[in-house]
Amino acid sequence: MIPTRRDLLILWGVALLWLALFTSSMLYHTGGRWALPLDDSFIYLQYARQAADGQFLQYNPGAIPTAGATSLLYMLLLVPGFWLDISGVGIVVYVLFLGYVLLSLSASLMFAMGTRLGGRQSGWLCSLLFLSCGPLLWGFFSGMEIGMFSFSILLTLSLFIANDRRCPYAATMMALSRPEGIVLALLVAAMSLTRDWRDNVKWSWCWLMPFAALALQGLLINHYTGSPSASGLSAKWLFSAPHTSIPATIRVILFSFTGFMKGILAGSLGEQTSAHLYAYDGNYRRIVFAPFVALFFIAELGIRCWDEWQTRRPSVAVLAAMWFVLGILATCTLVEYDAHFNRYQQPFLPLFILFVGLGLQRLLAYKGAEGAVVKVGWGFSFFFALWGLISVSFFAVAYGENSGDIRNQQIEMAHFIDANVPSDARVAINDAGAMRYFGNRETIDLVGLTTAGNSRPWRHGSGSIFERLESMDPSRRPQYFAIFPNWFQFPGGTFLRPLHRIRIFAPSIIDAEKVLYHANWESLQDGGSFYGELPVGEWRVVDHIDVADLDSEGLHDYSSYVQYPGKGEANLLLNLSREGEVLATLMDGGRTATGGEQMSVEIDPAKPALLAMRTVTGIRQNFVVMADGVEIAEVDLPGGRGRHWLDITIAQIPAGHGGASVAIDTRPIHYGGDLRPVVSFHYWVFQP
Repeated sequence: MIPTRRDLLILWGVALLWLALFTSSMLYHTGGRWALPLDDSFIYLQYARQAADGQFLQYNPGAIPTAGATSLLYMLLLVPGFWLDISGVGIVVYVLFLGYVLLSLSASLMFAMGTRLGGRQSGWLCSLLFLSCGPLLWGFFSGMEIGMFSFSILLTLSLFIANDRRCPYAATMMALSRPEGIVLALLVAAMSLTRDWRDNVKWSWCWLMPFAALALQGLLINHYTGSPSASGLSAKWLFSAPHTSIPATIRVILFSFTGFMKGILAGSLGEQTSAHLYAYDGNYRRIVFAPFVALFFIAELGIRCWDEWQTRRPSVAVLAAMWFVLGILATCTLVEYDAHFNRYQQPFLPLFILFVGLGLQRLLAYKGAEGAVVKVGWGFSFFFALWGLISVSFFAVAYGENSGDIRNQQIEMAHFIDANVPSDARVAINDAGAMRYFGNRETIDLVGLTTAGNSRPWRHGSGSIFERLESMDPSRRPQYFAIFPNWFQFPGGTFLRPLHRIRIFAPSIIDAEKVLYHANWESLQDGGSFYGELPVGEWRVVDHIDVADLDSEGLHDYSSYVQYPGKGEANLLLNLSREGEVLATLMDGGRTATGGEQMSVEIDPAKPALLAMRTVTGIRQNFVVMADGVEIAEVDLPGGRGRHWLDITIAQIPAGHGGASVAIDTRPIHYGGDLRPVVSFHYWVFQP
């Protein structure tokens, strides 16, 4: 049922009221300056600005294209704002207006579905409950793809309920809005085709559209970037972590899923991660929905699923249940799945709200017991409405405080960079949005969302990140770092010199301190040189492996292993001196491998070869070195106090040992529960 003009006027009016409230909160907390509550929103805006300028997927002018915008469709939706010549912070107005339109359209769809499934009163209950959900309003006005994905889910479900032949088009939009949308599209396609088969309706080829569109998008992204997937997948997906344990990862996913279900839907407390950083703090969950809301959802969904099962005609209840469970499970495969008020799960909340509204209507329509059940229903309705106002108020304030954090730290630092850093400088960053959008300097994203090739080093650790930067052409290395220091393990010393810092005393959504450093690459010694002693004679390097440098490791088929699944390894970045030196000027990345290492090196088989390594003193190490499966040495290094670089030869490969390619293994010798890892930073092969 289509809402009347009066219905739409009320719904769009309520949405406009919330837009005014959230905008006022933002302006109040930023001192009258426009901002958004997430730095990631400015990643979309930077990509959109570049696309409007004809540089599709190029985050920096002339840079290698990257797919750091999770939703290509939403990024394109932002492009018209720049065609309208809206620039700088003014684009926030366009973003908020877009969020308002998507919110109003979604509320209208909630009204239409509620009316179709339970009557006009049900339509009002569903739409007003939707409009009184605080985190959803936060998400729609955040500048992210949350609003578009939520709208596409509701549009697809609405057309499915109406058995509308345009449903595949909405499913296509859903599949392109977020990666998990393809899971939802697959389910709705299967159910629609099953329904058509039961009703002897001709199969529609249109149901191939969501999958064809996603494939074409993958081909397009692959054409520009060399990879068919978004950068965020390798930077944020749990399964892309090195040395991941599949059972342990599944445990984490299930724990996260149940944490969301119990925390958000049942109002229980979560983990308190910080006294102030409440956008990540599970304790906010108590305010999202009123107590007992989950009972209405479970009861109504259960009744409707049972009815559909009895008739052997699965429909909206079964589809919504599968969407809700599988969609949220998919989001729980992400690192920090609950970040930013569970922003990844927010698009699925309308499905929950729909059945809560239908459950309330079931009570209100109950006949018998002298109207007692109806009175209970109205009591719950008013209670939920009051709770909704509390939820909206809380998230309106949160929206303002979050926007204040972004404005007063991220945007402020970007303006400082724009005013004080040379125009041709390159700045390494970790939050890639505002730094690039307002800083107007070429950026190198250490997380890898917007800089090609950096997402894998990010997942490995600071050692691999440094090695990635060090391997760049010196003229392309970053001269400045604008980062949260606690995100990395960059050691102290002469390399990074602080220039400016901005500290937020009570942050709500970002780390407290952002620091701008000047990078002094010239102060570092050459980490690729061997500084140890060699036997008498003329020896030259014929091969070397820079441990933690993923490119160097890949060229040598290098792999490190862990002794026990799921225990991981340390990815190290140290700045130390050699024995007898005063200043620490040699910085190198490495690994601690409790399960040993494998690698291949190239030699002249007619000559003897020496295998040397860089490690550190002060850590007890005992391991066997093998060449092509044959033990050639045992290394025993004492522990003790003091930490210095130690470049030593550890084994000799005799002439005529084998072929030109030699497989080297290091195998730790553990003593009971005392794990003695191989701590390696570099390997060299010397021959006469």
